Amino acid sequence: MVAGARTFSLEETFLSPQILNPPPTRHALLAFLLALTAVLHIGTAGWGDLYDGDESQVAAAAREMVQSQQWMFSTNNGVPLAQTPPVARWTVAASCKIFGGNATAARLPAAFAMFGLVALTFLIGERLAGYWHGFGAGLILLCSGGAFLLGRIVGPGAIFAFFITGAIYCLVRGYQHRKFRRIWFGLFWVGASLACLTKGLVALPYLAAICGLLAVFLREARLRFRPLFHWANLLLFLAIVAPWFLWAHRQFPGAVAWFPPNSTLPRWQLSLLHLVWWFPAVFLVLPGFVLRPRKILRPNEFSVAEILPLSWLLAGLFFAVIPSKDLTAALAAAPAFALLAATAWARISRTFRALGIACMLIVGCTLAAIPLWYSAIFSVTDSVWLSVRPLAQIALVSLLVFGVVAVVLVRQRGEITLVLALAVMVPVGWCLIEGRARVAPFFSLADAARYLNPRLGRNGEVILEGPLKRGNSLAFYLEKKFFFVNQTPGPQEKDAASQNKYLDEHFVLEAWDRSDPIYLIIEEDRVAHWRRLITDRVHIYHQVSTCGSRVILTNQM
Repeated sequence: MVAGARTFSLEETFLSPQILNPPPTRHALLAFLLALTAVLHIGTAGWGDLYDGDESQVAAAAREMVQSQQWMFSTNNGVPLAQTPPVARWTVAASCKIFGGNATAARLPAAFAMFGLVALTFLIGERLAGYWHGFGAGLILLCSGGAFLLGRIVGPGAIFAFFITGAIYCLVRGYQHRKFRRIWFGLFWVGASLACLTKGLVALPYLAAICGLLAVFLREARLRFRPLFHWANLLLFLAIVAPWFLWAHRQFPGAVAWFPPNSTLPRWQLSLLHLVWWFPAVFLVLPGFVLRPRKILRPNEFSVAEILPLSWLLAGLFFAVIPSKDLTAALAAAPAFALLAATAWARISRTFRALGIACMLIVGCTLAAIPLWYSAIFSVTDSVWLSVRPLAQIALVSLLVFGVVAVVLVRQRGEITLVLALAVMVPVGWCLIEGRARVAPFFSLADAARYLNPRLGRNGEVILEGPLKRGNSLAFYLEKKFFFVNQTPGPQEKDAASQNKYLDEHFVLEAWDRSDPIYLIIEEDRVAHWRRLITDRVHIYHQVSTCGSRVILTNQM
């Protein structure tokens, strides 16, 4: 009896990273990574209120989509918005329709995007250098400051990063497998299309830069990427992307955001913030990059596993800092840094690993001690600030405990030491999430909306002194539309309904003297101004509540 055996092709033997079934260890590592992601992101989606700014703008626009059933038109408090690509709003709107109009439902799309982002990072690392490499890269991404801060923001950031990473995974699979290359390259264009419909056409030059750098350094990439630009793939991209952009440009000429808006932060601050987004791994591998760079970056051994993370990282940093100054775009480059850091950790010696852990401890303990030092030196008595102090103490103790254990066990396998060094970010990440929730009253009007909703009735009205961006959390949490005072309509607010939401002080004072409830939300430094106006005109002045630095005034007893 002759036993049959499979014959592997040349491509499978030399180009594919694995030709045998993966061992149980691989499945266990992936399951552990995904379970931890679910706990840290999906399990904490309900912690804290949404902040004013872009986060509440997306959530409020999605909530109004559900209420009005106008899925192609974006409004915030009934005010038309600049027409940005719709995928982020659609996903938040679908989540709110299924789970209700609350903060948990608004955050779930970003949480699931982070879940997929970690999984794709594992898969890319596995295709490049094995499942242990993929596990290390996925864990570095998950246990990073950016994952806990940027990954929780409601908006296009995490979703855009997921589609970009998905497109790169398809690019890697197409590069490695000739048999299904056209299918994988077609899926690459699907990911690129969805990324464009999430954050704008910036996704196209972003991915083109990655492919271009790969083609420059790798002759194999120049040969294998030729089917990538087949006319069918380009037609697929246009079929997915063009309809919405053409429709939006026709319906709202001049109001379509083809590219993401610029951040107000200077470029040098955006660059330094990447040290926060990539903490702690950036300091774990920093001694190796500074003192032994040629041991990590081996120019004589360039392969796709070496070039892809570098190309991806350079493209991500360029598009996050140089042309658009986009804060959340940093998340799209985080998997590239995670892959590079996992490679660096595997190649540096135990001595440099110990130095890296020491750097992490010094920087982490310094950051965690800032709230304790500030409150002690300046004798802070604010209750919200004091509530953050126990979280800083927990973070400080966690850093010391896990850091010391990692240093003691640095002679063990590199994977074990890496897990111990990154484990510190689990309690620290929870402290970051909880701290963000505790200081929310200073950046959100959610508490004000909860106070107002049961008191407004049918005839009650809310007036906000300030721009919409400083109060659009009110549009998400308040059950009624509200008005603005001392503000001017935006250029896109040309209809009468939008312009009627903007009032002057004279109109507010006339309404103040009537019996219908009026609630005015102002900044603390404007209290004296409004007290004088109201008492001089109608003699009915009541300060009923505060929300962070905002004060609520009313004409009711």
